[in-house]
Amino acid sequence: MFHFSGKKVLATALASLMCMASVGASACTAVYVGADLTADGTTMFARSEDIANSYNKMYFAIPAGVHKAGEVYNGCYGFTYTFTKDSYSYTAFQDDNGAGVDNVCPDCGGTHAHTPYQAAGTNEMGLTVTATETIGCSDVIAEADPYQDAGIEEAEIPTVLLSEAATAKEAVELLLSIYDNAGCAGGSGIFIADDKETWYVENASGTQYVAVKLNGSLVFAQPNMSVIGLIDMDDTDNVIVSKDLVAVAEKAGTYVGDKEANTIDYVASYNSTQTAGSRMVNALAYFGEANAKEEPAAQDYTISNVNEAGEIVPFYSNITLDHAWTVADVVGYYHIAGIGSTRNLETHIFQISAEDSVTDTVEWVSLDDAAINVFVPYYPMLTTDTYAGYQLSTAEATFVTEAPEEGLYYATTVNKRNEAGERVPVEGFKVLPDNWADSYYWTFDALSNLYEYGSLTDEQKADVDAQLAQLQEECYTVFEQMKTEVASADSTEAAAAAATKLSMDAAQKVHEAAVQLVNSVK
Repeated sequence: MFHFSGKKVLATALASLMCMASVGASACTAVYVGADLTADGTTMFARSEDIANSYNKMYFAIPAGVHKAGEVYNGCYGFTYTFTKDSYSYTAFQDDNGAGVDNVCPDCGGTHAHTPYQAAGTNEMGLTVTATETIGCSDVIAEADPYQDAGIEEAEIPTVLLSEAATAKEAVELLLSIYDNAGCAGGSGIFIADDKETWYVENASGTQYVAVKLNGSLVFAQPNMSVIGLIDMDDTDNVIVSKDLVAVAEKAGTYVGDKEANTIDYVASYNSTQTAGSRMVNALAYFGEANAKEEPAAQDYTISNVNEAGEIVPFYSNITLDHAWTVADVVGYYHIAGIGSTRNLETHIFQISAEDSVTDTVEWVSLDDAAINVFVPYYPMLTTDTYAGYQLSTAEATFVTEAPEEGLYYATTVNKRNEAGERVPVEGFKVLPDNWADSYYWTFDALSNLYEYGSLTDEQKADVDAQLAQLQEECYTVFEQMKTEVASADSTEAAAAAATKLSMDAAQKVHEAAVQLVNSVK
């Protein structure tokens, strides 16, 4: 067993818990790199999902027809949606509401039929949705345009869009129609893409939004912040906004822009109080030394389609890359301090090429801490099943105040209510499920916590780093093999079988190696 102790782990755990106002993702970080800036000409975007340490996440290939035309979907928090067709097949992550937790949703506590917190996937038509990235708004905007109790919650967006929409534009139109009619239960930033176009949508408040079509020369980071800056709304080919976007900001007294020129600075108008934290600082430095700022201003990270002369131009940021990016650069991005962390539940990287085929989208998958992990490659449109270790429903990790006599556990601090109803920090131990080694997520959760908060020597950490790096290189090689085998397959069915098997075998190999690593150092 391993037992973590000391002030470092207790302070770290307490700080992370205190910043979580809700179950929603609290420290996710996304990145976008356009096709003109990548070594292979693919559009790359990614996102880590952060909620808490030791919180089971699963990964599935959802078969077609799970939802039927006319079926009413009842989400976690009051949102309902009637499906217009039998749902498409798609890949997706989701929280654990299986037999291991008595079919209880960890998000809302309900047992009604619904998929809890699905996030990020690609459907059989080639639509990719990488939700979600939680954002908020200034207090005065929240008062002027509050979140809607019956609005769509960000975690329900992938379920609806991937089930219903065939193209990025269709998915954008569907999402915005939901915002128009039902509103949203919380703010988010979302990528919606296919082989022809990539859109980024921000809704910081209850009913208002901005959707922008991204281009190949653009790069930006998004760590739970609004990143859409000054936009000219006359650029209707690349910008869609809610009808009261300016009116709500005027009501709140925060509108920044030029009504005559039909412009709005979205960050300044809807999130004027936000500041760039350490994740943005670290991300900018990772992009290249020229971007490094100790206290970035909005113009250092926002995107805009207005130049200094006030003219409409293709969307741009003031971020520059010092080399053409590869998948390895995106993997490295999720090793940045504060971005890759024990709070990560999963991280997904998408590469999309303009080839209009079942191989135009590649998804790279990791579960738990992205910085102490391996990303496994998938052709999501060809993936018919995922590795069993991704799909295991387990008991939750439990918190106890006395050190267990056996099992896998680590020291931590959680906030609990005292007799007066006040939240106070309580020191104790988080105990992993007994069958942790059967689960891909729990295995990497064990490895991450042991690495970060245990008593590993520098030599042991170096060995873990080296073995994970070697496994990552092997996964890059697996992807090259996938390309070859899929290209030589004599049917789509044969291609799907080859791609599915190679991804499953790679995931199993990584999982088994991680179990050995945990057992060697615990």
